[in-house]
Amino acid sequence: MADDHLHELESARIVLVSKRQALAQTIATPGENPDAAIKAIIEVQQAIDVIDHAMEEQQEADELEGDE
Repeated sequence: MADDHLHELESARIVLVSKRQALAQTIATPGENPDAAIKAIIEVQQAIDVIDHAMEEQQEADELEGDE
């Protein structure tokens, strides 16, 4: 079950990193009004940070289970 949870987190992270890249391209495109993309990229980065933290917690929990 823990492997499934970690895999789901990894998959979600991959999707968010791709979205972050698309938003960065929008921000970098000359002539675009990037205000909405700037707000969105901040939210996406926060979500990536949350997923990273959850993955770390899951790995720590898995290690503790292995020690028992």
